[in-house]
Amino acid sequence: MPAPKLTPWKIWIDTGGTFTDCIALTPSGEIRRLKILSSSVIKAEVKSVMADNCLLVAANLHTSVDIFKNFSVSLPGEEISLTIKSSNPDKGLIYLQSKIPKQIQVGSRIEITSNEEVPVLAARLLTETALDKKFPPLEMKLGSTRGTNALLERKGAPTALIITKGFKDLPCIGTQQRPDLFALHIIKEEPLYKIVFEVDERVDATGKVLTPLALNSLRDLVKKIKAAGCTSVAIALLHSYKNPTHEKIIKQVFLDAGLTYVTASHEISGQIKILPRAETAVANAYLAPIIHSYLDRIQNKLASAQLKIMTSAGGLVNAQQFFPKDSLLSGPAGGVVGAAVSGKLSGVDKLIAFDMGGTSTDVSLFNKTFSYRYESKVGSVRILSPSLEIETIAAGGGSICDFDGYKLTVGPHSAGASPGPACYGAGGPLTITDVNLLLGRIATNLFAVPLYREHAALALQKILNKVYQHTRKHVKPEQVLESFLQIANEKMAEAIRKVSVQHGHNPADYTLLSFGGAGGQHAAALAHLLGSKKILIPYDAGLLSAYGIGHADVTHFEEQLVLKPLPVAIKKWKQLFTQLQKAGVEKLLRDGYHKKEIITHKRIAFLRFKGQESCIEVDANDTSKVLAQFKTKYKSIYGHWLSHREIEVESVRLVVLVKGHSLKVKQSRLRNYKPTFTPKQKICVAGKWVKANVYKWEALHSG
Repeated sequence: MPAPKLTPWKIWIDTGGTFTDCIALTPSGEIRRLKILSSSVIKAEVKSVMADNCLLVAANLHTSVDIFKNFSVSLPGEEISLTIKSSNPDKGLIYLQSKIPKQIQVGSRIEITSNEEVPVLAARLLTETALDKKFPPLEMKLGSTRGTNALLERKGAPTALIITKGFKDLPCIGTQQRPDLFALHIIKEEPLYKIVFEVDERVDATGKVLTPLALNSLRDLVKKIKAAGCTSVAIALLHSYKNPTHEKIIKQVFLDAGLTYVTASHEISGQIKILPRAETAVANAYLAPIIHSYLDRIQNKLASAQLKIMTSAGGLVNAQQFFPKDSLLSGPAGGVVGAAVSGKLSGVDKLIAFDMGGTSTDVSLFNKTFSYRYESKVGSVRILSPSLEIETIAAGGGSICDFDGYKLTVGPHSAGASPGPACYGAGGPLTITDVNLLLGRIATNLFAVPLYREHAALALQKILNKVYQHTRKHVKPEQVLESFLQIANEKMAEAIRKVSVQHGHNPADYTLLSFGGAGGQHAAALAHLLGSKKILIPYDAGLLSAYGIGHADVTHFEEQLVLKPLPVAIKKWKQLFTQLQKAGVEKLLRDGYHKKEIITHKRIAFLRFKGQESCIEVDANDTSKVLAQFKTKYKSIYGHWLSHREIEVESVRLVVLVKGHSLKVKQSRLRNYKPTFTPKQKICVAGKWVKANVYKWEALHSG
């Protein structure tokens, strides 16, 4: 008789720039929560040296079980690495395998790590699995900024671009759009690829081969790519969206020659435009070795785990089937899904999702359904990939506050997880977190990591000194601190206006759903700036991206370029969507899902006036309503209507999905509930210090 199948752990993780948020469902259905630094370390302060090899530390070790055998202990700034022999997490005791060096004393700030990727460390802490033990069966759903950071910091793989002869300089020429309209000296960013090679081939706009591909030239090309030290290749040929034969041949030759990472542009986009298609193929190739080796390191540690990756479009895909270019906004997308689920539980279906984390702030508008965009920009790189419509700005809890000699500035640079804000005690600069701490808006005894007010005060004093040096003015500390907050709030309000006002929506008609580690500190001020009447802060506000990743559906997009007048396209409507549905269902069946689980979620058409470039998205389920929808949306965005112009269907898309996890929520029966508060704390409001009640979030009930 076969052994009964064990119920797996369900672990949902969002790795951000500063913190990694985790929620786990145990096999018995219990919920466990975890927030750790994305640098994969646990910070601790030495309270006492108990013996030759024993330390008493103040730290949140996230578990009461001794799982820390063979973990490493290091002292930042010193070349010291010690190994843990055993521990007593409840008492904060750590026993080392060797004697404690003299550099580690009372007050030293140490770092504890398993030297694994942060999702693995998180799984270890949640399941309480020691390094020498095997993980229990588990399913992991993961969102990560690894790809985004690699792209923004230019830390991808050396990449070669293969393009049609005569178009070698096309990616460098780009759109000729100036990043700064009034700059006389234009400094263009270097392309992502290291080297570009032309191939003698040509396909015309109808897909007819004009110049056949010379196969014998490809062997020499492989040698040149390897000689250039490129580990990844992007292929983008003219009109390959219409006829991809040449791209397919080149890719197969390269794979046979031992080049592991090869991206062909027709596989990642069926769009007509060669420039964004080439840029997307390059970005995908640039990230592929980085992302896949990152996932391999996770999968190797979690050998039996089912691993699903969150996409920018708010859906999940199997780790083996996903393209790196699709994960660039995965964490923020998880937040939007989490916001939508939380809003639904509270009976709210029109909301502005405001996610303020450690490094950045992401905002999105949810009006009964998700809004998508199909071309997005990450840094200076354009990506053709479905993504939720999210506006991201560099303003978070870790945003660096400074004075540039003329004005106070907030961001765009962040202190990150290391060194972190000044109050982390690791030599970091003044940040928004420090500002909130100094204004009394953080209860230090309830914070996830130890905070040192004196370090934040010292960082502020440096800025006050700088202000005096440049202006010869003495300014009040509270005035400077509140100015930093105002700058950050105005930046975030502007991002919200981009996703609302610029699309014809009034923020006052929406509930501001605030989440992220720093969101609650700024929600009221933002609502005031925007005229919003309601603020909703869900229970798992600090972990909402992980919560959303756990509740996301497994989704797949199919697209077809049309470029036909609306009356002509409508005649082939059913045929078009039937083909897309068949392709989408087959894809999910290959991924191991049952036909009964697969739902056709959305039929979308993109319409425009002939001769225009920008399209408007409309629901394509009912052909009789397509024109009316287009007219209404066009007038709401542009304020007029062109009755004499021909309307063209640019493309159609179809979304198929398999429903994700859903939690059953018990309704509270409490009425007239009055929460209790801990001792009052002094906070600064409009330059005045007042006493405020402090309520512990975990102790609150609904009602």
